[in-house]
Amino acid sequence: MKTFFQNKYLVDIFASIMFFTRIPINWPYFSDKAPDLTRAAWSFPLVGFLVGFLSGGFGELLILINVPVFISCVTAITISVLLTGAFHEDGLADMADGFGAGGKPEKINKIMHDSRLGTYGTSALTLGLLIRLGLVISLVNLGYSLLIILSIGFASGKLAIIFMRNFNNNSSLAKIGSIIDIVSPKNMMLASLLWFVPALLYLPFFALLLGIIFIIIAVFYIGKLSNQKLGGITGDVLGATAFISELAFLFGLVINLSGLI
Repeated sequence: MKTFFQNKYLVDIFASIMFFTRIPINWPYFSDKAPDLTRAAWSFPLVGFLVGFLSGGFGELLILINVPVFISCVTAITISVLLTGAFHEDGLADMADGFGAGGKPEKINKIMHDSRLGTYGTSALTLGLLIRLGLVISLVNLGYSLLIILSIGFASGKLAIIFMRNFNNNSSLAKIGSIIDIVSPKNMMLASLLWFVPALLYLPFFALLLGIIFIIIAVFYIGKLSNQKLGGITGDVLGATAFISELAFLFGLVINLSGLI
């Protein structure tokens, strides 16, 4: 049995779960080596699906027993934050504080690593969570499953991390080990397919296409801004990318499915 769980694909999946969530993993049971997150990057979307399944599934159950949609969605999103330890939310707040304050790269980086939450970070985090809630409620009211919407949405953010990393250089100020290395084309393609195929099976094609376009815009803009501010990307920037890309994707869905485009 232990040999089965030490299969490299399962090891990659558990490495990603351990990195992105608070779900306890007995790592020595799977490997006696340190987790290789660059190799495991192909499985990042799977963690998004897992978090969405657990949090959205509970919210879906609440809806089925006639708990109001608002309460059900708030509960599901709260569970997702607890499962991940607000991992990407923290990156968003840190990036907002640093980029909002401005100044030289060293000053921005220092602010981003300050444990205290500033005005920009508080505003970005509050608005980000409210926007996520509003988008999710809108999609549920349009007849889409809370479980599936959260799963595809969270997975889209994880996929965006890979593209942000592969198309941008690390900042010289980035902490060693806080950023994965360049992901191989094979693993990047696998990660893309693991997200795209389930999304295509559930969502209308043009809604999915618009969501992808919005993700590309978000990744491009954040990357450009980070290069201007820090001379490259950092771990916080990748976390913020995941959060903002998820919102961008859901926003694209709402616009299309509401008949606006």
